Amino acid sequence: MLLSKRRQSVRFHWMILTMIAGVFAVACATPPPDWNKVIGTMHEPSPTPPPPPPKTTNELVVYLDTSASMAGYVTRDGQSIFGKVLRELRYATGTFSGSDVKVQVRRVASDVGPALSDMELTIASQDQGVYRGGETNLAGAISTFRSPASTPKPTNGRVTIAASASDPPPEVEAVPRFHVLVTDGVQSTKQGSATHDCTAGSDQFCVRQKIGELISNNWGGCVLGIRADFHGKVYSEVSKLGIPYESRPSDPATFRPFYLYIFSPDPAALESLVNALKERLRPLLPQTEPIRELNLSFPYTDGPADFDVVVQKDARAFIERKKDRNGPPSKLTIEVDVDTETSGAKPFLIVAKLPWSKHAVDTATEQELAQLLDWDPKPIYPLESEAKSKRFPEIKILRSYVANSGQITIEATAGFAPGTEKPSWRGYHLIGKLNLNKAVPSWIKGWSIDLDNTREVGNRTFNLETALLGLWNTSKAEDLTVAEALIRIGPK
Repeated sequence: MLLSKRRQSVRFHWMILTMIAGVFAVACATPPPDWNKVIGTMHEPSPTPPPPPPKTTNELVVYLDTSASMAGYVTRDGQSIFGKVLRELRYATGTFSGSDVKVQVRRVASDVGPALSDMELTIASQDQGVYRGGETNLAGAISTFRSPASTPKPTNGRVTIAASASDPPPEVEAVPRFHVLVTDGVQSTKQGSATHDCTAGSDQFCVRQKIGELISNNWGGCVLGIRADFHGKVYSEVSKLGIPYESRPSDPATFRPFYLYIFSPDPAALESLVNALKERLRPLLPQTEPIRELNLSFPYTDGPADFDVVVQKDARAFIERKKDRNGPPSKLTIEVDVDTETSGAKPFLIVAKLPWSKHAVDTATEQELAQLLDWDPKPIYPLESEAKSKRFPEIKILRSYVANSGQITIEATAGFAPGTEKPSWRGYHLIGKLNLNKAVPSWIKGWSIDLDNTREVGNRTFNLETALLGLWNTSKAEDLTVAEALIRIGPK
């Protein structure tokens, strides 16, 4: 009896000590820092506002490639896909805000012709005789984007007196607001041009250079790719021969691509035009044949991404997670057992769903876009001056992959490094950016060919991959933060 009472007393004292230890542990646990404190340490550089766009006229200039290789897109009744697209270029300008846009046309062969009325598009949609050029100076056309389209005002025979240093600078002439180059995508000249940095033959470098100049001057732009019925000759850049090619109406895979290079010094207005144009063009194509896009300046997402953390069963004893309901951006809290300093960092998953924009999914599939993302967790809290004598759990990104649903899964680890400093909380800014060197959008690869001297490849474009990926890499897409989340991680 006495022994039993002693055992009960010892058990009671152990319970009391355990409760005291638990209370002490809770009291000593460091709570996570307030989100405002974490966010307050972010010192993202303020973006430099772009310079105001140049003065523009309310004009849209269509630059029409009139080389002989374009004639096969045209039928006498004007009912080919290409013919319908040309005519739609006259009308799409009336379907978006600020729609009173004057349309002009300039023919492009070895040189860029003078501005003609929009009736030229109707003629070119059904008359193969328009397409007789032996060369295609795409770089020359793109160089013209930054020049006034209208005929210069006459001087009335007056002699122009040279301006003195004290005179005000001459007024800069306005350029057209919108520019659309319609082409089969191949720059081809018989002689090089020092003016446009082009060599003879098919030289895509000079085209990329001229478009790069527009992008660096804050122009907006994209390239639309459309496959169309074709009945004529494809002129090989390799053999210099005309190769007969006929597409099959029942098989869009045999259609031959052509392209709309669309640019403007006013990116916001350009996006309205491109969206309106795509809506008008889609009904012209077979349902199985989408319009493709190479997005050079428009947003890749329509809003903030949604993030969460998933801890797998074998790591739940070491890692706990919580998602804050306040956002955007998504705010995630992770608690890590300090014992990971001896047992090692433990795995967990960050899952994300991105609201890709229409411009993005017309450029690549959701799976391809997700695979292009690089993820970087940047420490932002505490400040370096406040981090002395503290020890933080580290997040390391291992890899990422994407499910068929489009959900992105980022595999990561978290854990404390060994040390004697006080375990403390750290804040991370998780950033996703496009790495345009990781992969090639499948449509570009599928439409490109590096040898164009056989009939079997008449449904592809010579050196398209070189041309378009060069443009993509000169765009500013890699500088954009596509998705972001905030993470605070500390001792459990």
